[in-house]
Amino acid sequence: MAADPDRVAETSESATEPTTDTERSSVSRRRLLTTTAVGSATALAGCTELLSSGGGDPLRVSVWSGNYADRFEESVVPKYEEEFDAEIQIERGWNDILTNIQTAPDGDPPYDVTITEGNFYYLGRQDDLFHEIRTENVPNADELIDYYSEFRSTEYGMPVDGAPCTIVHRENVDFEFESWSDLSAPAVQESNGIGVDTGFWWFPVYAAAVGMDEAELGEEMHDADLHDDVLETVRNWPITSWASSGEDIWQAFRNDVIDVAQWYYEQTEYDIDDYDGLTHTMPEETTGYLNHWCVVKGTDKRDRAEEFINFLMDSEVQTAWSEEMPTLFCNENTEYAGDLADDLPSNSEEASNIAFPDWEFLADHSGDLSDAFSEIQRNS
Repeated sequence: MAADPDRVAETSESATEPTTDTERSSVSRRRLLTTTAVGSATALAGCTELLSSGGGDPLRVSVWSGNYADRFEESVVPKYEEEFDAEIQIERGWNDILTNIQTAPDGDPPYDVTITEGNFYYLGRQDDLFHEIRTENVPNADELIDYYSEFRSTEYGMPVDGAPCTIVHRENVDFEFESWSDLSAPAVQESNGIGVDTGFWWFPVYAAAVGMDEAELGEEMHDADLHDDVLETVRNWPITSWASSGEDIWQAFRNDVIDVAQWYYEQTEYDIDDYDGLTHTMPEETTGYLNHWCVVKGTDKRDRAEEFINFLMDSEVQTAWSEEMPTLFCNENTEYAGDLADDLPSNSEEASNIAFPDWEFLADHSGDLSDAFSEIQRNS
Protein backbone atom coordinates (compact mmCIF):
# COMPACT_ATOMS: atom_id res chain seq x y z
CA MET A 1 0.00 0.00 0.00
CA ALA A 2 0.87 3.60 -0.31
CA ALA A 3 1.91 6.15 2.19
CA ASP A 4 0.32 7.82 5.13
CA PRO A 5 -1.96 10.50 3.63
CA ASP A 6 -0.67 12.93 6.23
CA ARG A 7 2.74 12.34 4.69
CA VAL A 8 1.45 12.47 1.15
CA ALA A 9 3.80 13.48 -1.62
CA GLU A 10 4.10 17.21 -1.99
CA THR A 11 3.23 19.21 -5.04
CA SER A 12 5.99 19.79 -7.51
CA GLU A 13 6.36 23.29 -6.06
CA SER A 14 8.25 21.92 -3.06
CA ALA A 15 11.13 19.49 -2.94
CA THR A 16 11.26 18.88 0.81
CA GLU A 17 9.15 16.51 2.92
CA PRO A 18 7.18 17.91 5.90
CA THR A 19 8.63 16.77 9.20
CA THR A 20 5.85 17.09 11.77
CA ASP A 21 2.35 15.64 11.92
CA THR A 22 0.88 19.14 11.72
CA GLU A 23 2.99 20.06 8.72
CA ARG A 24 2.20 16.78 7.02
CA SER A 25 -1.52 17.26 7.63
CA SER A 26 -1.33 20.78 6.22
CA VAL A 27 0.52 19.62 3.14
CA SER A 28 -2.02 16.84 2.61
CA ARG A 29 -4.95 19.24 2.77
CA ARG A 30 -3.32 21.76 0.47
CA ARG A 31 -2.27 19.03 -1.88
CA LEU A 32 -5.75 17.56 -2.21
CA LEU A 33 -7.70 20.78 -2.30
CA THR A 34 -5.47 22.58 -4.75
CA THR A 35 -5.65 19.70 -7.19
CA THR A 36 -9.38 19.22 -6.78
CA ALA A 37 -8.12 16.84 -5.50
CA VAL A 38 4.79 -15.98 -14.87
CA GLY A 39 3.21 -14.22 -17.90
CA SER A 40 2.92 -16.77 -20.66
CA ALA A 41 4.07 -16.39 -24.23
CA THR A 42 0.55 -17.36 -25.21
CA ALA A 43 -0.82 -14.31 -23.45
CA LEU A 44 1.42 -12.11 -25.57
CA ALA A 45 0.88 -13.91 -28.85
CA GLY A 46 -0.35 -11.61 -31.60
CA CYS A 47 0.65 -8.45 -29.75
CA THR A 48 3.30 -7.32 -32.18
CA GLU A 49 3.74 -3.99 -30.42
CA LEU A 50 5.39 -5.71 -27.48
CA LEU A 51 9.03 -6.25 -28.33
CA SER A 52 11.47 -8.53 -26.60
CA SER A 53 12.85 -6.94 -23.43
CA GLY A 54 16.20 -8.65 -23.54
CA GLY A 55 19.25 -6.46 -23.00
CA GLY A 56 19.52 -2.82 -22.12
CA ASP A 57 19.16 -1.08 -18.78
CA PRO A 58 17.03 -2.71 -16.09
CA LEU A 59 13.38 -1.75 -15.82
CA ARG A 60 13.00 0.27 -12.62
CA VAL A 61 9.86 -0.75 -10.76
CA SER A 62 8.61 1.01 -7.62
CA VAL A 63 6.77 -1.21 -5.10
CA TRP A 64 5.59 -0.92 -1.50
CA SER A 65 8.25 -1.61 1.12
CA GLY A 66 8.21 -4.37 3.72
CA ASN A 67 6.95 -7.88 3.15
CA TYR A 68 5.15 -6.77 -0.01
CA ALA A 69 8.51 -6.08 -1.67
CA ASP A 70 10.04 -9.25 -0.20
CA ARG A 71 7.30 -11.43 -1.64
CA PHE A 72 7.22 -9.53 -4.92
CA GLU A 73 10.93 -10.16 -5.40
CA GLU A 74 10.51 -13.84 -4.54
CA SER A 75 7.48 -14.60 -6.69
CA VAL A 76 7.25 -12.10 -9.56
CA VAL A 77 10.69 -10.78 -10.45
CA PRO A 78 12.33 -14.16 -11.26
CA LYS A 79 9.46 -15.16 -13.54
CA TYR A 80 9.65 -11.94 -15.51
CA GLU A 81 13.42 -11.97 -15.81
CA GLU A 82 13.43 -15.59 -16.97
CA GLU A 83 10.63 -15.15 -19.50
CA PHE A 84 11.85 -11.90 -21.02
CA ASP A 85 15.60 -12.30 -20.44
CA ALA A 86 15.56 -8.86 -18.84
CA GLU A 87 16.48 -7.36 -15.49
CA ILE A 88 14.11 -5.73 -13.01
CA GLN A 89 15.44 -3.17 -10.53
CA ILE A 90 13.07 -3.01 -7.56
CA GLU A 91 12.76 0.32 -5.77
CA ARG A 92 11.07 0.09 -2.37
CA GLY A 93 9.08 3.04 -1.06
CA TRP A 94 6.06 4.43 0.75
CA ASN A 95 5.27 8.13 1.07
CA ASP A 96 8.28 9.09 -1.01
CA ILE A 97 7.10 7.52 -4.27
CA LEU A 98 5.20 10.49 -5.69
CA THR A 99 7.66 13.01 -4.26
CA ASN A 100 10.53 11.25 -6.02
CA ILE A 101 8.67 11.43 -9.33
CA GLN A 102 7.63 15.07 -8.88
CA THR A 103 11.09 16.31 -7.96
CA ALA A 104 13.03 14.39 -10.61
CA PRO A 105 14.46 16.26 -13.61
CA ASP A 106 12.25 16.35 -16.70
CA GLY A 107 12.78 13.27 -18.80
CA ASP A 108 14.67 11.44 -16.04
CA PRO A 109 12.10 9.88 -13.69
CA PRO A 110 13.29 7.66 -10.83
CA TYR A 111 11.08 4.77 -11.96
CA ASP A 112 9.70 3.40 -15.20
CA VAL A 113 6.73 1.71 -13.53
CA THR A 114 5.13 2.51 -10.19
CA ILE A 115 2.56 0.94 -7.96
CA THR A 116 -0.23 3.20 -6.63
CA GLU A 117 -3.24 2.63 -4.41
CA GLY A 118 -6.35 4.79 -4.75
CA ASN A 119 -4.99 7.92 -3.07
CA PHE A 120 -1.67 7.95 -4.96
CA TYR A 121 -3.38 7.05 -8.22
CA TYR A 122 -5.70 10.03 -7.84
CA LEU A 123 -2.94 12.48 -6.86
CA GLY A 124 -0.59 11.27 -9.58
CA ARG A 125 -3.23 11.80 -12.24
CA GLN A 126 -3.91 15.31 -10.96
CA ASP A 127 -0.20 16.12 -11.28
CA ASP A 128 0.12 14.51 -14.72
CA LEU A 129 2.76 12.04 -13.53
CA PHE A 130 1.68 9.03 -15.58
CA HIS A 131 1.47 8.12 -19.25
CA GLU A 132 -1.87 6.99 -20.60
CA ILE A 133 -2.01 3.22 -20.89
CA ARG A 134 -2.05 2.11 -24.53
CA THR A 135 -4.50 -0.76 -24.31
CA GLU A 136 -3.13 -2.44 -27.43
CA ASN A 137 0.01 -3.14 -25.37
CA VAL A 138 -1.89 -4.69 -22.45
CA PRO A 139 -4.10 -7.40 -23.98
CA ASN A 140 -4.58 -8.99 -20.57
CA ALA A 141 -6.87 -6.06 -19.77
CA ASP A 142 -9.52 -8.07 -21.64
CA GLU A 143 -9.46 -10.55 -18.74
CA LEU A 144 -10.07 -8.01 -15.98
CA ILE A 145 -12.96 -8.68 -13.65
CA ASP A 146 -15.49 -6.12 -14.84
CA TYR A 147 -15.91 -4.44 -11.46
CA TYR A 148 -12.23 -3.50 -11.27
CA SER A 149 -12.24 -1.96 -14.73
CA GLU A 150 -15.42 0.04 -14.11
CA PHE A 151 -15.42 1.54 -10.61
CA ARG A 152 -12.20 3.52 -11.13
CA SER A 153 -10.56 4.87 -14.29
CA THR A 154 -8.00 2.63 -15.97
CA GLU A 155 -6.83 5.32 -18.37
CA TYR A 156 -3.52 5.89 -16.57
CA GLY A 157 -3.06 2.69 -14.60
CA MET A 158 -4.16 -0.92 -14.66
CA PRO A 159 -5.69 -2.68 -11.63
CA VAL A 160 -3.60 -5.70 -10.69
CA ASP A 161 -3.75 -6.56 -7.00
CA GLY A 162 -4.96 -5.33 -3.62
CA ALA A 163 -6.38 -6.47 -0.31
CA PRO A 164 -9.53 -6.23 1.79
CA CYS A 165 -9.42 -5.25 5.45
CA THR A 166 -9.89 -7.97 8.03
CA ILE A 167 -10.56 -8.15 11.77
CA VAL A 168 -7.59 -9.59 13.67
CA HIS A 169 -8.51 -10.86 17.14
CA ARG A 170 -7.52 -13.17 19.94
CA GLU A 171 -8.91 -16.67 19.73
CA ASN A 172 -10.05 -16.51 23.35
CA VAL A 173 -12.23 -13.43 22.91
CA ASP A 174 -15.69 -14.70 23.84
CA PHE A 175 -17.36 -13.29 20.75
CA GLU A 176 -18.06 -14.41 17.19
CA PHE A 177 -16.96 -11.66 14.80
CA GLU A 178 -18.97 -11.21 11.61
CA SER A 179 -19.20 -7.51 10.79
CA TRP A 180 -17.31 -4.26 11.29
CA SER A 181 -20.19 -3.23 13.53
CA ASP A 182 -18.81 -5.79 16.00
CA LEU A 183 -16.04 -3.38 16.92
CA SER A 184 -18.74 -1.53 18.85
CA ALA A 185 -19.96 -4.69 20.64
CA PRO A 186 -19.84 -4.88 24.47
CA ALA A 187 -17.31 -7.75 24.34
CA VAL A 188 -14.91 -5.49 22.45
CA GLN A 189 -15.67 -2.48 24.62
CA GLU A 190 -14.70 -4.55 27.65
CA SER A 191 -11.52 -5.96 26.07
CA ASN A 192 -8.01 -4.53 26.23
CA GLY A 193 -8.88 -2.49 23.21
CA ILE A 194 -8.60 -2.10 19.44
CA GLY A 195 -5.67 -1.35 17.15
CA VAL A 196 -6.24 0.62 13.93
CA ASP A 197 -4.15 1.97 11.10
CA THR A 198 -3.27 5.58 11.78
CA GLY A 199 -1.35 6.07 8.53
CA PHE A 200 -4.18 5.22 6.14
CA TRP A 201 -6.94 6.79 8.22
CA TRP A 202 -9.54 6.21 5.52
CA PHE A 203 -9.55 2.44 6.01
CA PRO A 204 -10.66 2.35 9.68
CA VAL A 205 -13.10 5.15 8.85
CA TYR A 206 -14.50 3.23 5.88
CA ALA A 207 -14.65 0.08 8.03
CA ALA A 208 -16.80 1.99 10.52
CA ALA A 209 -19.05 3.16 7.67
CA VAL A 210 -19.40 -0.37 6.28
CA GLY A 211 -20.51 -1.54 9.73
CA MET A 212 -23.26 1.09 9.85
CA ASP A 213 -26.68 0.67 8.27
CA GLU A 214 -27.54 4.22 7.26
CA ALA A 215 -26.43 3.64 3.66
CA GLU A 216 -25.36 0.76 1.44
CA LEU A 217 -21.83 -0.64 1.84
CA GLY A 218 -19.96 2.34 3.22
CA GLU A 219 -21.79 4.92 1.12
CA GLU A 220 -21.94 7.00 4.29
CA MET A 221 -18.44 8.10 3.28
CA HIS A 222 -19.81 9.53 0.05
CA ASP A 223 -22.41 11.65 1.80
CA ALA A 224 -20.82 14.54 3.66
CA ASP A 225 -23.91 14.90 5.86
CA LEU A 226 -23.17 11.45 7.34
CA HIS A 227 -19.46 11.96 8.05
CA ASP A 228 -20.08 13.06 11.63
CA ASP A 229 -21.99 9.84 12.30
CA VAL A 230 -19.14 7.75 10.90
CA LEU A 231 -16.55 9.62 12.94
CA GLU A 232 -18.66 9.24 16.08
CA THR A 233 -18.63 5.48 15.53
CA VAL A 234 -14.82 5.51 15.37
CA ARG A 235 -14.66 7.83 18.38
CA ASN A 236 -16.62 5.29 20.42
CA TRP A 237 -14.34 2.38 19.60
CA PRO A 238 -11.96 1.54 22.48
CA ILE A 239 -8.84 2.29 20.43
CA THR A 240 -5.67 1.69 22.43
CA SER A 241 -3.13 1.30 19.61
CA TRP A 242 -2.56 3.58 16.62
CA ALA A 243 -0.43 1.58 14.21
CA SER A 244 1.69 2.70 11.28
CA SER A 245 2.83 -0.79 10.30
CA GLY A 246 1.92 -4.44 10.69
CA GLU A 247 4.71 -4.81 13.21
CA ASP A 248 2.99 -2.18 15.39
CA ILE A 249 -0.14 -4.33 15.41
CA TRP A 250 1.66 -7.57 16.26
CA GLN A 251 3.64 -5.81 19.00
CA ALA A 252 0.46 -4.37 20.51
CA PHE A 253 -0.98 -7.89 20.71
CA ARG A 254 2.25 -9.21 22.28
CA ASN A 255 2.18 -6.42 24.86
CA ASP A 256 -1.50 -7.06 25.70
CA VAL A 257 -2.38 -3.55 24.59
CA ILE A 258 -5.14 -4.77 22.26
CA ASP A 259 -7.36 -7.80 21.74
CA VAL A 260 -8.78 -6.76 18.34
CA ALA A 261 -7.44 -4.89 15.32
CA GLN A 262 -8.39 -3.54 11.91
CA TRP A 263 -5.72 -4.62 9.46
CA TYR A 264 -5.14 -5.96 5.95
CA TYR A 265 -5.73 -9.47 4.65
CA GLU A 266 -2.58 -9.42 2.52
CA GLN A 267 -0.43 -8.73 5.60
CA THR A 268 -2.32 -11.15 7.81
CA GLU A 269 -3.41 -14.41 6.19
CA TYR A 270 0.03 -15.95 5.62
CA ASP A 271 1.61 -14.44 8.76
CA ILE A 272 -0.90 -14.92 11.54
CA ASP A 273 0.18 -18.48 12.39
CA ASP A 274 3.45 -16.98 13.57
CA TYR A 275 1.59 -15.43 16.52
CA ASP A 276 0.18 -17.60 19.29
CA GLY A 277 -3.49 -17.22 20.11
CA LEU A 278 -4.40 -14.95 17.20
CA THR A 279 -6.78 -15.45 14.30
CA HIS A 280 -8.66 -13.18 11.91
CA THR A 281 -12.13 -12.89 10.45
CA MET A 282 -12.82 -11.00 7.24
CA PRO A 283 -16.38 -9.63 7.17
CA GLU A 284 -18.40 -10.47 4.06
CA GLU A 285 -18.77 -6.72 3.49
CA THR A 286 -15.55 -4.83 4.08
CA THR A 287 -13.26 -2.09 2.81
CA GLY A 288 -9.83 -2.38 1.23
CA TYR A 289 -7.33 -1.07 -1.29
CA LEU A 290 -6.63 -1.77 -4.95
CA ASN A 291 -3.27 -1.18 -6.63
CA HIS A 292 -3.19 0.44 -10.06
CA TRP A 293 0.16 0.06 -11.84
CA CYS A 294 1.27 3.08 -13.87
CA VAL A 295 3.87 4.00 -16.48
CA VAL A 296 5.81 7.00 -15.17
CA LYS A 297 5.85 9.97 -17.53
CA GLY A 298 9.31 10.69 -18.93
CA THR A 299 10.48 7.09 -19.04
CA ASP A 300 12.34 6.00 -22.17
CA LYS A 301 11.03 2.46 -21.63
CA ARG A 302 7.32 3.00 -22.18
CA ASP A 303 6.87 -0.13 -24.30
CA ARG A 304 8.71 -2.30 -21.78
CA ALA A 305 6.78 -0.74 -18.91
CA GLU A 306 3.46 -1.62 -20.53
CA GLU A 307 4.79 -5.08 -21.32
CA PHE A 308 5.62 -5.51 -17.62
CA ILE A 309 2.17 -4.36 -16.50
CA ASN A 310 0.61 -6.76 -18.99
CA PHE A 311 2.79 -9.50 -17.47
CA LEU A 312 1.51 -8.67 -13.98
CA MET A 313 -2.05 -8.95 -15.26
CA ASP A 314 -1.54 -12.45 -16.67
CA SER A 315 -3.65 -15.11 -14.92
CA GLU A 316 -0.76 -17.60 -14.71
CA VAL A 317 1.47 -14.99 -13.11
CA GLN A 318 -1.21 -14.04 -10.61
CA THR A 319 -1.93 -17.69 -9.81
CA ALA A 320 1.74 -18.31 -9.00
CA TRP A 321 1.99 -14.96 -7.18
CA SER A 322 -0.84 -15.99 -4.85
CA GLU A 323 1.28 -18.87 -3.56
CA GLU A 324 3.64 -16.29 -2.05
CA MET A 325 1.27 -13.42 -1.31
CA PRO A 326 -2.37 -13.62 -0.14
CA THR A 327 -3.56 -10.64 -2.13
CA LEU A 328 -6.66 -10.23 -4.27
CA PHE A 329 -6.03 -10.30 -8.01
CA CYS A 330 -7.96 -8.74 -10.84
CA ASN A 331 -7.77 -11.29 -13.66
CA GLU A 332 -10.98 -13.30 -13.87
CA ASN A 333 -9.01 -16.45 -14.74
CA THR A 334 -6.65 -16.35 -11.76
CA GLU A 335 -6.79 -19.51 -9.65
CA TYR A 336 -5.96 -18.69 -6.04
CA ALA A 337 -3.60 -20.88 -4.06
CA GLY A 338 -4.97 -22.93 -1.19
CA ASP A 339 -8.14 -21.60 0.39
CA LEU A 340 -7.69 -17.97 -0.64
CA ALA A 341 -10.68 -18.15 -2.98
CA ASP A 342 -12.89 -18.66 0.08
CA ASP A 343 -12.09 -15.09 1.13
CA LEU A 344 -10.92 -13.20 -1.95
CA PRO A 345 -13.21 -12.11 -4.80
CA SER A 346 -13.17 -14.03 -8.07
CA ASN A 347 -15.93 -12.12 -9.88
CA SER A 348 -17.68 -8.76 -9.95
CA GLU A 349 -20.40 -9.76 -7.52
CA GLU A 350 -17.88 -10.71 -4.86
CA ALA A 351 -15.63 -7.72 -5.60
CA SER A 352 -18.54 -5.32 -5.14
CA ASN A 353 -18.65 -6.31 -1.44
CA ILE A 354 -15.47 -4.28 -0.89
CA ALA A 355 -15.97 -0.55 -0.35
CA PHE A 356 -12.91 0.94 -2.05
CA PRO A 357 -12.40 4.61 -1.13
CA ASP A 358 -13.66 6.99 -3.80
CA TRP A 359 -11.00 9.69 -4.08
CA GLU A 360 -12.91 11.64 -6.69
CA PHE A 361 -15.32 12.43 -3.85
CA LEU A 362 -12.97 12.29 -0.86
CA ALA A 363 -10.58 14.90 -2.26
CA ASP A 364 -12.91 17.74 -1.27
CA HIS A 365 -13.40 16.38 2.27
CA SER A 366 -10.03 14.82 3.05
CA GLY A 367 -8.72 17.73 5.11
CA ASP A 368 -11.69 17.82 7.45
CA LEU A 369 -11.79 14.04 7.80
CA SER A 370 -8.07 13.82 8.46
CA ASP A 371 -8.27 16.56 11.10
CA ALA A 372 -11.17 14.84 12.81
CA PHE A 373 -9.37 11.50 12.80
CA SER A 374 -6.24 13.13 14.27
CA GLU A 375 -8.38 14.68 17.01
CA ILE A 376 -9.81 11.27 17.89
CA GLN A 377 -6.27 9.94 18.13
CA ARG A 378 -5.09 12.78 20.37
CA ASN A 379 -8.06 12.38 22.69
CA SER A 380 -7.93 8.59 22.95
